[in-house]
Parts: sequence; structure tokens; C-alpha cells
Amino acid sequence: MDDSTTIRTVRFRVLPGNRAKARALNSLAGACRYVWNQTLADHDDLYRISRMVGAPPPSVSFFTLGKGFTDLRRATPWLQDHSFSVVRHTLKRQADAWSAFFAGDAGRPRFKSHHADRDGFTIPENVRFDGQHISIPRLGKVRLRRRGGNPHADDEPRTATFARRNGKWYCTIAYRVAEPAKCANGAAVGVDMNVGQIATSDGHIHRMPDLSRLEPRRRRYQRMVARRRKGSGRRERAKTLLAKTSARIAAIRNDWQHQASRRIADSAEVVCIEDLRTNAMTAKGGARKRGLNREALATGWSGLRRNLEYKATTVLPVNPAYTSQTCAECGHAAKANRVSQAEFQCVECGHRDNADVNAARNIRRQGLARLHGEGRSDCRPLRPVKRVA
Repeated sequence: MDDSTTIRTVRFRVLPGNRAKARALNSLAGACRYVWNQTLADHDDLYRISRMVGAPPPSVSFFTLGKGFTDLRRATPWLQDHSFSVVRHTLKRQADAWSAFFAGDAGRPRFKSHHADRDGFTIPENVRFDGQHISIPRLGKVRLRRRGGNPHADDEPRTATFARRNGKWYCTIAYRVAEPAKCANGAAVGVDMNVGQIATSDGHIHRMPDLSRLEPRRRRYQRMVARRRKGSGRRERAKTLLAKTSARIAAIRNDWQHQASRRIADSAEVVCIEDLRTNAMTAKGGARKRGLNREALATGWSGLRRNLEYKATTVLPVNPAYTSQTCAECGHAAKANRVSQAEFQCVECGHRDNADVNAARNIRRQGLARLHGEGRSDCRPLRPVKRVA
């Protein structure tokens, strides 16, 4: 891919139009799931045998899996009713999953369940989309809809991925577009990530939308699922309600992350962020800590950082140690400086500020010190110098 271009995706809602088209979408996704499970079962057995005899693991490249798919398709007549390229592309994902497993980056590929309601398929090439309808090989055209229209209507679509979530079909189209211009104003901003909000060194606080009504609803549906008998229809209905509520919360959080990261990336050329270890921070804790862990995970620090890394010109992660206890004016670090969760008052110079904004200013200073190699690159308290008599 050319350095001056990048890949952008646009998500559409799929409107099949009639029950026949809806059944055809489900059938195509079912064929992909069947091929995935059959191929995975064969190579899983080969992998177990190779471990037992001490032999090297079998080849799981896309070329090898593709040859097996050709034999499977010949032996399964109903698979020939579906597009060869679309169904075979499922094995490209399985080959990538095996490669990640052997590299130690992920677990072993898993079988796909018929009841998971997470079926899908991908059109890997020759995507024909006229702005309203997309053509699916061997199936025909289906309508796509998106609020706000298509931001890349003039670009060429590369791939189209269909996915069913909570009984509804969605299509994500990938476009190769020109690399958008990034901020080049020479400014730098520090970002402090807190529970439910993020603060920047220029004094702005970006708070998450209020989820006080949706979070209790999700917990109520979680209890409903836990209390109902496995395999019953009532449990399945409760799972559907839980999945819809969780999807709504995730969509609200994702929208907020994109809007906040866009405003920050457009405000400064250099963005200094905390290098937070989210998994380690939320691994343990008692009853009170578990509640804080849930709120931290709900804020989505990793998603915010990921968005900033591709939207901003330069992103500098810095060590967050003592940034919330250090005065941004005089540099004095003390636990007593943090009066409360939201208020900061230096016991040395009397400087007062919002605690998160003060921390963001320290993060900005550390980032600039790392960038230019000047000054202190951390906020650890200085040890008193011992005077020699």
C-alpha cells in the first residue's frame, strides 16, 4: 500500500428487503461457518497428533487450507450453491488465526457456534456498490443504509464484510483513501485519563455520556440470564435483551471515544498520553476496587489511545507515576497535594487547579522532555541532598 494512502472503513445497516434474501444471507454465513468448523476439526486433530509424536506442526497456510477446501466443496454438493471466493475467504481468517497462535499472540482458533448469533462472511474482491445497493455473488443485491451518508462515496471499495449482530445484519466496507492531513500547528497537549472522563493540559475536560440508566439495566439482564435455566426459551430472550443493551452501551462509548480523540488530535501536533497498563491495573481488588475496575474498563482507555495513534500526528506515551501528586507550577511532589479526587492544591507554593488538568500539564511536560531530551522525563520526587559536614 502506498504511504500516501490508508484504509478506512464505513459501517452500513443491511436491509435484505424480504425473507428470501434474509434466509439467503443466513445460508451463506452458515456455509462459511461449516467450512470453518470442518477445516478446524481436521487441522486440530493433526496438530494434536504432531504434538504426541514430537513432529513439527502441520502447515496451516491459506494455500494449504484452500486445497482442502476444494476437496471439501467437491464432496459437499450444497456448498457449490454458494460463491467459491466468499466461502474460501473464511479460511484466510483461519490461517491468520493459526499463525497468531503459533506466534504466541493469541489462543488456539475456536469452533463457531450456530447459536452465537455472530455469523458473517466477507466479499474479498470486486466489491460492487452503487451507494445504495451492494451485489453479493450468487445471491443478488441488498440495500445498505447509513445515517449521514457515505463519507467515502468517491473512493473505490476494497472489501465488504457482513456480520449479524443481535438478529440484524451489518456491512462494513473498507476503502483505500488518501491519507488525511494531520494537525501541524507545532503545539503539544497532555492527556490525563481518568474514570469516566479525560482531561487535557489546555483545561478541557471530556466527560463520557451519562450511562446511569443503561448500566443498571444491563446488570438486571445479567441476573436474569444467570437465574434462568440453560437451554430454555426464557433464558434465550434474556440473553437477547442483554446483548442489545450491551451493544448500545458499546456504541455510545465508541462514539464518544471518536469524538474526543478527534478534538484532541485537531488541537495539537504532539499528544502526550499516559502509558497505562490497563490489564494490570484492573486485575485484582476487593469489593470497592472491583467497582472502580468496572468504571475504568467502561471508559475504554485502550480505545482512546488507539484512536489517537492514527488520528494525531505524534503520540508520546509517558510514565504516569506521580503525575497526579506533582505540582505543575513548582514541581513539588507530595501526596498531600491531592486534596480530593477533583481538587489539587500544592502545599509548597499554594497553586490550585483541577486535579486532572494539573496531571495533564505534568504529562505534557514529560512528553516534551522526552521529545527534546531536555529536563526531567518523570515526576518522581527528588531525594533530599545529604550535606557533608
